[in-house]
Amino acid sequence: TKFNSNPKKITKSSCLFGLVAMAVAFVRAEPVMADVYVGVDLGFAQADMKAEQTASRLATLSGSTVTYVYDEAVGYLRGYVGFPINENFGLEGGYFNTGSLDATYTIAGASATESYDADGFDLTAVVRGDDYDKGGIYGRAGLHFSELSGAASITIGGTTYNIASQSASGTGTVFGGGYELEKSADGSGLRVGVDYYSSIGGLDDADFTLFYAGFMF
Repeated sequence: TKFNSNPKKITKSSCLFGLVAMAVAFVRAEPVMADVYVGVDLGFAQADMKAEQTASRLATLSGSTVTYVYDEAVGYLRGYVGFPINENFGLEGGYFNTGSLDATYTIAGASATESYDADGFDLTAVVRGDDYDKGGIYGRAGLHFSELSGAASITIGGTTYNIASQSASGTGTVFGGGYELEKSADGSGLRVGVDYYSSIGGLDDADFTLFYAGFMF
């Protein structure tokens, strides 16, 4: 199988409770709306497509030697809105999207490619080691609701093989961190970081590591 097809046992009610708890903390803190910021992160996502396992399965199904090449990383984009609650704590809500992770399999000179891409929404708490405007180290953790899109089979040389791939949606956790430069006079700033999104699409082992640089304004 491509990714473990057992979705995480995270109920909608537990996710809703977490989101409500964050929202309550935000409302009670009454952040200054002038400090609300918008940002865009650009980078690349690493994920294990388990192409070796798929190639082995195709070899078993076809009775032939299978060669393959695959992507280890793909482009990543995230847009978000941040709500500072105090100098060291805030919330971020964002939408993320990856490019297509591809794997190409060849049997007796005939080839076919399978592709995966992911997108979703996240809500995270952000903790900063210094004043928000001064920059410095930060960490974030929360939840995502995402979709992983793929195919259930591929056709090589006129023969269709079921590779047990799928499209799925569900929840998972987010955690990561990075470093922010000191904000400029107009409130804009730059940051670099690494995030880990577990269980993309709610699937076990469908985990993405994201490396990015971001601009906030």
